[in-house]
Amino acid sequence: MTKTVAVPDINAVFRDQPTAPPVHKGPLGAVAEFYRDPLARVTLLVTSLLLCYVGGAAMFFVHAIHFNEGGPAISPYLHWALDSSFGFIALTPIIAVLLPLTVWLIRGRPRWLFPLVFGLSFAVITIPGPLAHDMFVARGTPIAAFVTHHFGDHSIVMPPPTEYTALAKMTHQFVAGLPVYVVLSIVAYWVIRVSARHRRSG
Repeated sequence: MTKTVAVPDINAVFRDQPTAPPVHKGPLGAVAEFYRDPLARVTLLVTSLLLCYVGGAAMFFVHAIHFNEGGPAISPYLHWALDSSFGFIALTPIIAVLLPLTVWLIRGRPRWLFPLVFGLSFAVITIPGPLAHDMFVARGTPIAAFVTHHFGDHSIVMPPPTEYTALAKMTHQFVAGLPVYVVLSIVAYWVIRVSARHRRSG
């Protein structure tokens, strides 16, 4: 028997208008129903771009520069674009589920909790991110080798990376990622709320 849940109502968080009557569907149906609202799709796009590319820039600085975890012989801008694009592809489906889940979790509570809960949840979910990065796009992987061959600068002398344990890399990710992702979630929240208010008044 399929468990039914109430479809999360995006009005409760982003629009200053009454929430819709609850509709109960299966979990997958609830997520699909959530994205029937165009504002939900805009929220997904804005949130994913901010977290993966702006947040990706912060995480690039933390991992590749501050902790010198290494990388392929490419420019830092290309390195950031490669890592952030990998994150965008891998994390957007997760964000797509996390958004309605967070709306559901804060139901009946102050709406300002949304970006805090969402940012914290995203920071926890991305703890193993450095391990996925090392597996797919780090120096020595086929993707990094392809990018280096076609777009890299073979005259660049890369310093030897500092070796860290998997636990240390994940700790770096969470400690640095938590404030970054919470702040970016707050930015996304206000951008979308202001946009929704502007469109309604226009």
